[in-house]
Amino acid sequence: MSSALTAKTRLAAALSADRAVATARAQLAHVLARAHEVTRPSRNRKLARDWGSGNAIASMDARQLRDQARHLERDLDLADNALNVLVQNTVGSGIDVLSAPRLPGQAINRELALQLDELWDEWWDAPEVTGTHDYGMCQQLLARSWFRDGDSFYQDLIGPVQYLEHGTGVPYSIEMLEADLVPLDFNDPARNISQGVECNAWGKPIAYHVFKRHPGDPTGNRTETKRVSAEFMHRIALVKRLHQVRGLSVFASAMSRFEDVKDYEESERIAAKVAASMTFQIKKGSGEAYTGDLGGNALIQHGVPVRELRLAPGAIFDDLLPGESIESLGTDRPNPNAATWRKEQLRAAAGGIGVSYSSLSLDYNGTYSAQRQELVEKWGSYLMLAERFIALSVRPQRVRFVQACVLAGRVKLPRGWTLRNLAASTYVRPVMPWIDPLKEAYARGEAEDRGWVSPQQNTLQYGNNPAEVLRQREDWQEQNRDLMPPASTTSAEARARVVASLQHDLSRSE
Repeated sequence: MSSALTAKTRLAAALSADRAVATARAQLAHVLARAHEVTRPSRNRKLARDWGSGNAIASMDARQLRDQARHLERDLDLADNALNVLVQNTVGSGIDVLSAPRLPGQAINRELALQLDELWDEWWDAPEVTGTHDYGMCQQLLARSWFRDGDSFYQDLIGPVQYLEHGTGVPYSIEMLEADLVPLDFNDPARNISQGVECNAWGKPIAYHVFKRHPGDPTGNRTETKRVSAEFMHRIALVKRLHQVRGLSVFASAMSRFEDVKDYEESERIAAKVAASMTFQIKKGSGEAYTGDLGGNALIQHGVPVRELRLAPGAIFDDLLPGESIESLGTDRPNPNAATWRKEQLRAAAGGIGVSYSSLSLDYNGTYSAQRQELVEKWGSYLMLAERFIALSVRPQRVRFVQACVLAGRVKLPRGWTLRNLAASTYVRPVMPWIDPLKEAYARGEAEDRGWVSPQQNTLQYGNNPAEVLRQREDWQEQNRDLMPPASTTSAEARARVVASLQHDLSRSE
């Protein structure tokens, strides 16, 4: 009986093993039968792993990427320049805002626009709580933190706030916060808090949990946080996945390449420095010819003879021993291929960061057509970033500013108007630089003459305020009219008057 059970057991085990082998073969056949070759694993190609949602990746890597990006900014001039290029072409000296209050379908209310522009110019000089930055610098710092760290934050402070004195008569200030102040490791599933951001059931941020002090400060507190409503706290994040609440550094995909360039350049510099230090060796003849006698020029140090051959321009070594000769130690540095390798690495890194290769490497060799094509293509990505920054930072701050003006009684909201009508504005972004000013000026003028663009649009392309340009032109024309002689005055009389005026000015200067 027991032998029969043992045989059945062995048979069942064999059948089970056969089924396992058949299942494994079926799975392998399914893998090998995939339509795309890139999805088939092999000895030379490993399949990529899904690391989860955007939030899962950010929770693993955002802190390390942020720390590494700051290290690159401090120690690698190329990374610092990449951030400079992004900030310069995204916000420049500051995205200006031109008031354009109006009801739908109606003309701009020039009186209200003038009032708001004057208040905006005053607020521009002292917009934030520390009183150390103007609004242009605030935009640059927020944008730089956004690119380098992956996200940055700011808080609206409107109306009376305890211990805060607003910088201007408009009771509105902003507080800028680095990403460190919203802890990435603050998670509470019961309250739907992920990486310091509290969301509702639909994933909309409703509050942020913020350290009371920067955790990197010597007196920083790493545990105590406060809850700030998303009505007043705002996030500027560099996200590439849906439902992602925290951003990743713009250097994320190019960081390894930057590190390689940094290490390689350092090695090449050291090698070139060593090569620049001339080194010679004494080449001896056959061993039989060497007697060990260094002659009378040998020095004795610690009982050991030391030989010195001093180098000088045109030096002749006449004290070599029989069979000896002097030869320099050659080197292949500087490496002639280093510049080409570095160029290709930076070209690839520029694409990952989103800047032009010429701007990143400061290499402007190339034809007009090539440089123009590069500039046009990259300017599209700069515009995307600028629009995103306006939507997340400048426009919300502008609306709060107008709201504060109304609440403080500095501007009166007309009957039938909404705050949206009063806050209507034009945002002046950095303009694309010119490669051939004459050609491009003619092109813009031709477009205006044909009616394809308005004079205001062309003026904005120069980064100027159309209303201010018009006012200055009227002022210039008025000055010209004052200098023009009356119509009844003859040309000779006019010339005599000009000469007399010049002589009078000359005598006064003497």
